[in-house]
Amino acid sequence: MLGFFRSLFVDYCPECNERLTCSNDFLCCTKICPYGHYKEEIYSLLGVRFVYKD
Repeated sequence: MLGFFRSLFVDYCPECNERLTCSNDFLCCTKICPYGHYKEEIYSLLGVRFVYKD
């Protein structure tokens, strides 16, 4: 049951359905597809989200 709830918060690439790798720093959270299809940058301090699709 816990695995199901965790799966709701895991992000996947819309192109290849691979798990996105995440890196955090002070300003933003970056989620990247391992094959470069998708990139998402979230700037929570500014309330902005950028999505880049290949």
